Amino acid sequence: MNMRAERNRASGPYPRKEDTASQEERWRKNLKEAFSTPNYAEKILRFDRMEMDEFKEFNQKLKDFMKQQAGKITFSRMRKIYEMIKGAKSENDLLFTVPRLAYIVGREERDRDAIGLVVTLLSDAILAMQTKQDFKGIQKCAEAMVAYQKYYSDK
Repeated sequence: MNMRAERNRASGPYPRKEDTASQEERWRKNLKEAFSTPNYAEKILRFDRMEMDEFKEFNQKLKDFMKQQAGKITFSRMRKIYEMIKGAKSENDLLFTVPRLAYIVGREERDRDAIGLVVTLLSDAILAMQTKQDFKGIQKCAEAMVAYQKYYSDK
């Protein structure tokens, strides 16, 4: 393949596999920093079962995180994510939302990083889910996220 064809292929509309993987890892790194823990998914799973002080601390970090994302993600986009998660009837249904969430990120043109962070946060928790209580924790956390997005949105 000549140099020109190689350049055109590399600059096409679709990210290369390694670009997508590194982007996801960057989002995970940002999430670990935002929530001050590598176990942010575990916190989401236990969202409605935390001790009071632990909940207050995590909830504040969630509020701060959503405050940063609020102006970059439309309420309708956040509501669509929430409805997917809330509409799941079982743990298996919730697992099947992961590819649908990835599709939302893939379609995003305006601020892919903001929606990528939110989707990665929720997808990591969904993939770590083990029990019916974890399932409920994810749904409660998603509910809080959409509430904070609406609260902090300037629209």
